[in-house]
Amino acid sequence: MVLPSAVRHVSRPVICGETVSMGIRTSLILALVCFISLACSDSERSIAQTMAATASTTPATASSPASTVDTDALMGEVREELVQLVMQRDGLDRAAAEQRADDLLAQGADQGTVGQQMTLYSNWMSNYPLHPVLGRHWTEQQAECVIVTMMQVEGIARTAALVSVSQTGGMEVPDALALVQPVGFCADMLAMMRADMTALGVPQDLDCLLAGLVEEDVASWFVALFTHGREGFNVAMAEDLDLSCPADS
Repeated sequence: MVLPSAVRHVSRPVICGETVSMGIRTSLILALVCFISLACSDSERSIAQTMAATASTTPATASSPASTVDTDALMGEVREELVQLVMQRDGLDRAAAEQRADDLLAQGADQGTVGQQMTLYSNWMSNYPLHPVLGRHWTEQQAECVIVTMMQVEGIARTAALVSVSQTGGMEVPDALALVQPVGFCADMLAMMRADMTALGVPQDLDCLLAGLVEEDVASWFVALFTHGREGFNVAMAEDLDLSCPADS
């Protein structure tokens, strides 16, 4: 099974020209503020506003837990992050940066939109162990990183749609990549696959079975899972594993 070379590369997300570190909850909101504020270019802002508007009309499912996030406190953290970003990017002193941040916040984000973003985040954090890309092996920090990365790269509306429609088999390759690549950015997929095989009691010697494999190989298996189902996953994995390996002693 031949998969696109895009699965071989997962880059650090960039927001408005800034490479973002994983200050998780603050970055989650900062992504929205930056996208729909004047900190972005006109084209970036236009796209982001459309995505945010779409996200605000997406109904929550009946099983979705209510968000209990203190948005006032989060917005305070966002303001400070934005002040620091403006100081670093534009070379402003703190007073000028604070004024700029306040202007951006006033123009760019309302608490209703923040609430929509946090609902998506809360739902994800409640359900991530069920994620088919080895979610049961993620730490909470890795789960946060995955959803934040998806929001930063794909936008809020597309992230919500991807999470909603994800299934094993029948997905398009770009959608499958969008679900798999953030996991590769945030966690060691090869290490998690090894842990999963150990937990499942795979009889072969794992050092032999996984010899020569890299994370991108494992990522390609899960792209196949989303596009071609369990059978596609098994075929992709069998092409990469050394099935002649003896049983572990």
